[in-house]
Amino acid sequence: MRRTAIYFSRGSSISGVSLTFLLAAVFLFLLIFPSVSLCGSWEAIGPEGGNFIFSVTNTEDANEITAITTSPSPSNVYRSIDAGASWSKIGEIPYPYVYDVTAFDFSRLYAISYSRCYRSTNGGVSWTYSLLPSSAGSAYYVCVDPTNGDKVYAAGYDYNSYDGTYKLAFFKSTNGGLDWNASSFFSFESFYPTDMAISKSNPNVIYVSGYKRVGLYYYGALLTTSDAGDSWTDVSSSVDPERYSYFYSVAIDPTDEYRVYVGGDYFYRCSRSGRANVLSWTRSSNRLYTYTINIDPVDTSRIYIAGYQTVGISTDYGQSWSVRNDCVKSLGIHIEVAPASPSNVFVSTYAGFYKSPDRGTTWSTAHEGIYAARIAALAAAPSKVIVQNSGYLMEYGKTGRIDTWQDIVTPESCGEVCDILINPDDQDIVLILEGYG
Repeated sequence: MRRTAIYFSRGSSISGVSLTFLLAAVFLFLLIFPSVSLCGSWEAIGPEGGNFIFSVTNTEDANEITAITTSPSPSNVYRSIDAGASWSKIGEIPYPYVYDVTAFDFSRLYAISYSRCYRSTNGGVSWTYSLLPSSAGSAYYVCVDPTNGDKVYAAGYDYNSYDGTYKLAFFKSTNGGLDWNASSFFSFESFYPTDMAISKSNPNVIYVSGYKRVGLYYYGALLTTSDAGDSWTDVSSSVDPERYSYFYSVAIDPTDEYRVYVGGDYFYRCSRSGRANVLSWTRSSNRLYTYTINIDPVDTSRIYIAGYQTVGISTDYGQSWSVRNDCVKSLGIHIEVAPASPSNVFVSTYAGFYKSPDRGTTWSTAHEGIYAARIAALAAAPSKVIVQNSGYLMEYGKTGRIDTWQDIVTPESCGEVCDILINPDDQDIVLILEGYG
């Protein structure tokens, strides 16, 4: 089992005892006291951070934040009462992989994981779950009616092994996730959802983004309903008909159901025109690689997007962008704008949790004290420790008189680093093995 942090022990040394006797004594001790640690004490030394997938701030107090990490199991729930300066673990979702989380308010949360929906009514401290219909497919994304917390929706896909086709699997609950109905729509040669969004001004309007295969090629997929999922329309080709233009995220302006944004290799914005409310889409002139979108709840002309180590900011409804590179690490999964103080913006990534106190101008880590990083490989030497942490190589050693972690050059890879070796005769020589194994 992979640990989510590195620990070391400071204890008294053993000397003057024969190796044979020592091994026999240790074996006997473990048989009698299997749960007792042989080490005096353990201290967490990091690295800090983790695979963050979600955050929500209290609408009445911007200092109160709940953040959730996932993979490896369980998914941990953390709470900050000082805008991310410090954290405490308040709960956990006891399931290996949680794919998506949504919030009706600061107390009521829903998490989706393949065939289960987890529900918390106390802000993530404790969770109960219900099973989705077993024959309806798998669910990966979840949203809740912003006007009625008992109406919960989930989206996934249903694979037919007989003819090799995929369908949109849509799940609906009207009693707070306790019971579910399921239905499927369309027939794709291949389909996978990447996000879903519900309109705040008209909760019957829901969008699901993703990608699909038509013939030999893959295209972005955008599916929409205006009757809370009873019927669906595929509007993919009206957004972008080019092959390999995938869609990764979708968001709806909270004040206008017709103002819709789609993120992918490009950023797409939709607006209505004429008395018939004809929808038209505009694609950004440059690639933006948008994996998550959030709209300022007070000033809806202000939009935030996140990609791989980038955050983009628009102040004109997505017509133009200011992009900040290398302000976060890894892939942006979720953006949260604090309703009580919109100057505070938070980004959850696969490598950590990041905060901007000035509407995205400057960024810093905000996961100090959280040890939920995924360590895939480790090597130790007398004066250093090297780990693969969420896709990055990090080195632990002394900087002056302080023990610290620092990033080191991670070579271009075709997969994840799965083993690290440090030359015992020359600690500056490091070998790494990459690949998924």
